[in-house]
Amino acid sequence: MALEITDTIILKSFPYGETSKIARCYTRDFGKVSLIGKGVRKGKTLRSGYLEPLNHLSLSFYKNPRRELQIFSKAEFKNILSALKGDVKKITYGFAIVELVDKGVTGEEPHEELFDLLVDTLNAINSATGNINVIFWYFEMKFLSLLGFRPNLSTCPDCEGILDGAVFSHERGELVCSNCLINGERKVSSRTITFLKTLKHGSVIDAINLKLKPGDRSEIGGFLDRYLRHHIDTIRNIKSLKIMERVLA
Repeated sequence: MALEITDTIILKSFPYGETSKIARCYTRDFGKVSLIGKGVRKGKTLRSGYLEPLNHLSLSFYKNPRRELQIFSKAEFKNILSALKGDVKKITYGFAIVELVDKGVTGEEPHEELFDLLVDTLNAINSATGNINVIFWYFEMKFLSLLGFRPNLSTCPDCEGILDGAVFSHERGELVCSNCLINGERKVSSRTITFLKTLKHGSVIDAINLKLKPGDRSEIGGFLDRYLRHHIDTIRNIKSLKIMERVLA
């Protein structure tokens, strides 16, 4: 077994036996990794606290390519997201983000750009004073793009006309102009398409600076939620999203 050191975000963890803990992590250098912290819950040790969801760590672990469960060695905090963890709204969005990564990413291939997106988004939520929902939408859009499901927001796939307002086709999982699809699942206004383009091409600062009106949240968030669920089967039953809908309603 080789001792490896890498940056990681803890996605999920749960007790194992009387003294141990199992955690799933998203790492910069190894992609998604599952590991066991043997004895970390024993006595008054502080090691158990490292393996909590949303922690950003410098992680040391013993890697054996023939085993699915790697062995935790030690860790140091890279960044303590105290504001995020101390705010119900922020931590709810944080849990939704790490569960999206946990359920939406399969395999162990590293993806540094996705890791950086995860870290940057959690940091943005931690320091945000408002528009946290927009930061979450920004993550959803970039997440889709990095996984190869970037939505087409420019032209109708049928007539190639400009999408100045559109209809979401539930069957096809894409936007179609209202001339080509009359009975779509949901209408999407030109204003929403403009916002979605900012999320798609802009920075997190551009997203935070968006000026929203009543009704924008349901249309933008609704489109991204339906698009995600259509294209990534594994995220259709994400508990954190359901909790978020209740808490933030």
